[in-house]
Amino acid sequence: MPSNIQPAEPTEVMPYGLALAFNEELRVEADLNQLQDGWAIRRPLVIFERHFFKLTRPLTAEQWTELRDFYMGHIAEPFWFYNLRETVPPWTWDPTGVSPDGRYTVVFDGAWSEDIRLPRSTCSFGLREVA
Repeated sequence: MPSNIQPAEPTEVMPYGLALAFNEELRVEADLNQLQDGWAIRRPLVIFERHFFKLTRPLTAEQWTELRDFYMGHIAEPFWFYNLRETVPPWTWDPTGVSPDGRYTVVFDGAWSEDIRLPRSTCSFGLREVA
């Protein structure tokens, strides 16, 4: 008999300079049952919305290097991400991950994709809340 799934236990926090480059997206996943007569039955699969964060801002060479190193070190590991708008006081960041206000346990969502331009580069991937 399989055991219970253990919750994610992150130990590291995404660096402050990188946390500023993400936008928040809320999703409520739903089950859609399309009937032959045109009716559709929709049921939410979750009680609360799930948070997704997308990288939206071009990065300097230093930020790109820091993000690439962080990505390579956490491809399959959960980590903490602070949504700086939700922290108390607002726009503060806790490098230890102790403060629970505005903190989300996330993993990288999607493969690393980049567009290198001078002086700033762009990457496209997101973060998905897991806990």
